[in-house]
Amino acid sequence: MERGIVPLVSFGVAFVMSWLVQPHFRNLGFLTEIVDHPGGRRPHREPVPRTGGMAIFISFFCALYFLEHFVIRMPLPWPWLAILIGAGLFILALGVGDDRFGIHAEKKLYGQLLVILGLMLLGQRFDTVALPFVGVVELGGWSWPFSLFWYLGFINSMNLIDGLDGLASGISVLAALFLAVLALTAGEATSALLATTLAGSTMAFLYWNISSRKIFLGDSGSMWMGLVLGTLMLNLSRNAAITLPVLLAPMIVPIWDTATTILRRYRRRTSIFLADDNHLHHRLVRLGFSPARAVCTLLLVSAGACLFALSDALNLAWLGLPAMAAWMAAAQLGALQHLRNRRSGWDLFSELLYALGFDDRLVERTVSGDRRVAEVIDLQAARKPLAAVKKAAGHDLEVISPADESPPESGGSEGAEKDAVFPSSRDPY
Repeated sequence: MERGIVPLVSFGVAFVMSWLVQPHFRNLGFLTEIVDHPGGRRPHREPVPRTGGMAIFISFFCALYFLEHFVIRMPLPWPWLAILIGAGLFILALGVGDDRFGIHAEKKLYGQLLVILGLMLLGQRFDTVALPFVGVVELGGWSWPFSLFWYLGFINSMNLIDGLDGLASGISVLAALFLAVLALTAGEATSALLATTLAGSTMAFLYWNISSRKIFLGDSGSMWMGLVLGTLMLNLSRNAAITLPVLLAPMIVPIWDTATTILRRYRRRTSIFLADDNHLHHRLVRLGFSPARAVCTLLLVSAGACLFALSDALNLAWLGLPAMAAWMAAAQLGALQHLRNRRSGWDLFSELLYALGFDDRLVERTVSGDRRVAEVIDLQAARKPLAAVKKAAGHDLEVISPADESPPESGGSEGAEKDAVFPSSRDPY
């Protein structure tokens, strides 16, 4: 089989396998009670299994085995993949334990450190890093702390951003496809195969995540997704001189969210392990975005960053045009929401500072004292029938805004929980 077709085939095989096994893992979630129950900060009204990440893990490696023996008939680096399987199983077990029983944030951090230490001892660490205008830099002894924070950042930033349906998985698909393009242009066929296989298995999960038969990644899935993306990027950087900003471009949203979360908790003098629902995606919902529109906006930002990075890495200036189009589309969604918010006296500058995590004062005016995101989502759902009646009747009806009305009792999203920077979604604090 021609190498140019292999990534497409791997994507298709992984998609089909993951799409077929997701319903079975959904049933497994109910049988083992690894579910996200409604209530608290969760907006769903029925228990939702948190076993989607396990399905992605299984389908990813099964697809690789099938591809090697029945499709492409080329050897894959199984000694290296065995390291990834072992680390993945440990991080999955850690996440499943938290999804099922709840694990204290600090204990969860210790588990992550053990996994990362094992990876580094087995050679999965940065020895050099490529920087713009500087070139390749030898890290020497700094290889260990740099690799440690690399893995910690990926694992926990993906865990934190998993707050709305389709957000973490959508970013993962974009990142995997981005890596596949870089690998193909660098002549790294194996890296491209691995990236497209991950993209295919995650895309199938995305379908089930937004369908009526819903399934969540869970802590196990989001942490494993961060682990595998970080490992694939590290492996690609070893084989091709790709600069660090280019590698990190798909992670712009998780990195920004994690950084502002740390700063916010520092400013408030609260524990870094304390869960909240003030992440980037939650702030967009509080500003009036629907969950779907908030996810779409952040995915457009990520897609634009990927295209800009590819434009630089591949020296293709024309890619800047679709990159600008993606960012302008995200800006347009924000501008439309601002027009709706103007009647409440919100100014654009304050909205931007609040959405980006620089200023929390706006929340006191918009959501009556830091109202939970789940309650705001409930209000948005309650407004839809009123808006439909208004449109059908052809005359003005007063539509309640989130800032003016107290909400019914509600829950929050899976993601409203996913939130200690290091890193429990069920932090008891």
